[in-house]
Amino acid sequence: EVLKGPQGTLFGQNSTGGAVNYIAAKPSYEFSAGMRASLDRFGRLELGGHVGGGLTSNLAIRIAAEAVEGGAWQKSATRGEKNGDADMLKGRVLLAWEPSDTLRVNLNVNGFRDRSDSLAASLIAVTPQTPSRKTPALLGQQPVPENNRLADWGAGYDLSVKEDFWQSSLRIEADVSDAITLTSITAYSDFKQDDFRDTDGSPLNVFAVAQDGSIKSLAQELRASGTVLDGALNYVVGGFYAKDKTAETNRSILPISTSASPFVGITGSVFEGVDAVTRQTTETKAIFGNVDFDATDWLSFHAGARHSWTDISFAGCMKDYDGLFAPGINFVLGRINPGAAPAQQGGCVTVLANRTVGEPYRDNLNEQNTSWRIGVDLKPIKGTLFYATVSRGYKSGSFPNINATTFASFQPVTQESVTAYELGVKTDLGSRLAHLDASLFYYDYRDKQFRGRIVDPLGVFGAVEALVNVPKSRVKGAEVSLRVEPLTGLSLNGGVTYLDTQVTSDFSNYNPFGSPANFKGEAFPFTPNWTIQGGFDFEAPLTSSINGFLGANASYRTSTVSAFGRNAPTSLYNYDLVRIGSYVLVDAQAGIKDVDGKWQAALWVRNLGNRYYWTDAFRQIDNVSRHVGEPRTWGLRFSYDF
Repeated sequence: EVLKGPQGTLFGQNSTGGAVNYIAAKPSYEFSAGMRASLDRFGRLELGGHVGGGLTSNLAIRIAAEAVEGGAWQKSATRGEKNGDADMLKGRVLLAWEPSDTLRVNLNVNGFRDRSDSLAASLIAVTPQTPSRKTPALLGQQPVPENNRLADWGAGYDLSVKEDFWQSSLRIEADVSDAITLTSITAYSDFKQDDFRDTDGSPLNVFAVAQDGSIKSLAQELRASGTVLDGALNYVVGGFYAKDKTAETNRSILPISTSASPFVGITGSVFEGVDAVTRQTTETKAIFGNVDFDATDWLSFHAGARHSWTDISFAGCMKDYDGLFAPGINFVLGRINPGAAPAQQGGCVTVLANRTVGEPYRDNLNEQNTSWRIGVDLKPIKGTLFYATVSRGYKSGSFPNINATTFASFQPVTQESVTAYELGVKTDLGSRLAHLDASLFYYDYRDKQFRGRIVDPLGVFGAVEALVNVPKSRVKGAEVSLRVEPLTGLSLNGGVTYLDTQVTSDFSNYNPFGSPANFKGEAFPFTPNWTIQGGFDFEAPLTSSINGFLGANASYRTSTVSAFGRNAPTSLYNYDLVRIGSYVLVDAQAGIKDVDGKWQAALWVRNLGNRYYWTDAFRQIDNVSRHVGEPRTWGLRFSYDF
């Protein structure tokens, strides 16, 4: 399920833009099993399957698993090395137990293990952050040619993803009466990562990051639901509690240096990098309710609300892991607080408000809000629905994990809110051969969260990185999709989305190249104005037992940018370096299948036109780089259901 707009009334806060709900196939009491396999041109093998059935008269199970291996598609632009191998295992076990007609128990245990290569970037341009870093080696870097297989990374670097995740969810439903069903959902999630990414896009060691962290999350929901008034009113009411513990260490590695340190006045040091270390505990409590009322056969009303309380406890600092950053900090401390204890190797070097170092910065953020939604549905004729909704959702405030030379970088952003208005229609156009969805929407944001910079209140470090709130902004848009089946076996589909985003209040910040500006009137990053999609699927008999099928899909998106900065005055570097160009992608497939759907075999191709495109463009320290999409890739897919 893809749900657009704020979904805070039932799914909670942080779902301001929508929610994607994955629904796993449920266990059944009949035996079922199947397998699927796919192999592509780069040697990536995907092999998966499922098996399930009844264990007893009231207990059923379904087990699914998948493995993905190989497929290195990236090549170094300067060496014979490859990158991009997958190494992933995924699994899920579902148990469904019905001890009585009024009690249902479902257990879901799932997880994955990922040891794949991390994606390498492609260098666009060299943009030294400071004059002291303009070494011959740095300036001698060459942009990676526009070939969608080419990227680059530091020789000897192990680009790797090491992630482990498991989750369990226990759902218990009890029918107390015809009008009341009680539901308990208990969930626990555990995630660990130890990833290494080289994002400078060159063979030199300009910038890389190692991410080491964990998340432990426990959630409990209790609710009552049912139908009253002879089926005219459906209701849900309940409460929610969650506790999340997060530990994260981001190591920024900047081995290129000169005899000058990162701070004026200190010489002879070689700056290797720093750790951003944070620990957070978040407690969330909420009460919620929702009603759907059918006033007549053609008129329905919907209303829901959720009140949430969030408490975040934070501790974090930047640590000098190699002892080479401390001299610079101590030089600054000597000027602003001569009596302060000096920074130590491996210790915290973030300058606190009292002009000392050595201890983590600690803070708390306590917030509450009420999400709500109201709507009306009109069904004037069979097969047609007109609807209108107004809703408000919230994204909770948060503390960043960031390289913080000063405590100011750790100041939290406050919660953002959005009030969304939507008008739409869903109709079959009076025919079973077509279906049209169309909508107009307007999102009014307050305090939208972005990563930017703030001015150091200590008056020492100038503009420092931080999460920031944009006071006012908005999104206007429209969406249309159409599915048509003009002939037996032929299905056509198409869709168009238009977005007009804008910062509507004064918002002074910095572009990626350090130029200050007021970004009022600018569009949001990563929001193309137009997205267009269309495709077809055709199936026809080849023999009495085998059908052939053919399909294709094309998508187009206009250009966008990856950061604010269009309004900044002319700076040393071209803002177009962080632009994301428009592109068209075409995918296709053709194959044969059993008329009963038990097996199928297909040839497929992605990015048929071998289009060179990129999904982001960013500046980190001295280099502007991009992540390039996969080239034309084809393969064979086979599936069989027993």
